Amino acid sequence: MASVVLDVTSERVRPQRSVRRIVTPRRNSSRLLAAVITFLTLVATLAGISFPGTVSQSVFVPLIVCAGFLLSGRTLARAIAVVVAGYLVVVAYAWGDRTVEWSVACVVLAVVGLVFFVTRNVQALGVPLSVGSGMLKDLRERLDRQALAPELPDDVRMEHCVLPAKGGAFSGDFVVCARHGDQLDVALTDVSGSGHSAGMRALLLSGAMSGLLGETDPAGFLPAANRYLIRQGWRDGFASAIHIGLDLRTGSYSIGTAGHPSAAHYHADSRRWEMVTGAEGLLLGLFEQGRDDFSRAAGMLAPGDVVVLYSDGVVEGPGGDITAGTQRLLAMTQSAISEGLTGGAHRICTSSAALGGDDDRSVVVIWRDGNRRYRRPML
Repeated sequence: MASVVLDVTSERVRPQRSVRRIVTPRRNSSRLLAAVITFLTLVATLAGISFPGTVSQSVFVPLIVCAGFLLSGRTLARAIAVVVAGYLVVVAYAWGDRTVEWSVACVVLAVVGLVFFVTRNVQALGVPLSVGSGMLKDLRERLDRQALAPELPDDVRMEHCVLPAKGGAFSGDFVVCARHGDQLDVALTDVSGSGHSAGMRALLLSGAMSGLLGETDPAGFLPAANRYLIRQGWRDGFASAIHIGLDLRTGSYSIGTAGHPSAAHYHADSRRWEMVTGAEGLLLGLFEQGRDDFSRAAGMLAPGDVVVLYSDGVVEGPGGDITAGTQRLLAMTQSAISEGLTGGAHRICTSSAALGGDDDRSVVVIWRDGNRRYRRPML
């Protein structure tokens, strides 16, 4: 029998070369920026010595700020050392003429201290502030893209809105959705905590949940998400969630919850709202739980019907009355139905935010056009 020999060395070297291709341009860019700052410092120093009455000593301040924003690590330290050295040379030449600008000296000292203070806080990231900001922006955009509705049949619509508390950039609430064949899976999750700490956990958890959607059957989604959270061992790392699996061909759906407010279903034929009952489960990330611990509720999304998923921030008003908040939610959704559901999720979130409260808000609206009928399943 012929034997197969794998070149493990080449396989090991290939990812290392890929990493070098990614890292080397960034290093070369940092060196180029440091060289530019050094050149500008030399020009500013010569100008300050030659024209002390014309060129202000404050010309070195923008160079320090640029270095702090664009560079990091030892390259940053060297660049700031060069700029400060140039500034001290100009001060030394001006000392005899008593034209030292002491206010500028204080500003230079303060800016250098601020740059090193901020750099120390982001040193663990290993990238300049400009790159770090771009990374966070990219992560936020990826989180938003995971919530975008996939291509749906002409008679099915889905919208969502996530509104961070206090106008923040990141939210502890997130929405992920996926379509596999005729199955649409949507999960709305509320991570514990608030602010950036909750936002970072939401980014990590959203990636895991996005991978689970469609890869597990509806009944296995919440147990799988619970196992993932328990493995992370996060402090205060629990979360609430609601998941809906909708058959786009028949209109049947099942809903499961984990410590999360129930969904609301508007029936077009009776023009009545119904709170979906029967879906129960504990918060994710607290205890080991199996399929039997997450009961699911079944229903049918008929033509003209609407299903609304929402986080507790939408229904928890300043007084903490969930019942009154739920009634407000249904009234706002009913108004959205009358005006047209397009843009309704955003209107519900903003109307809820106008009532006050400091929690993130998120809403998912799924509806079926009333002028179409479901195709019956093939027998």
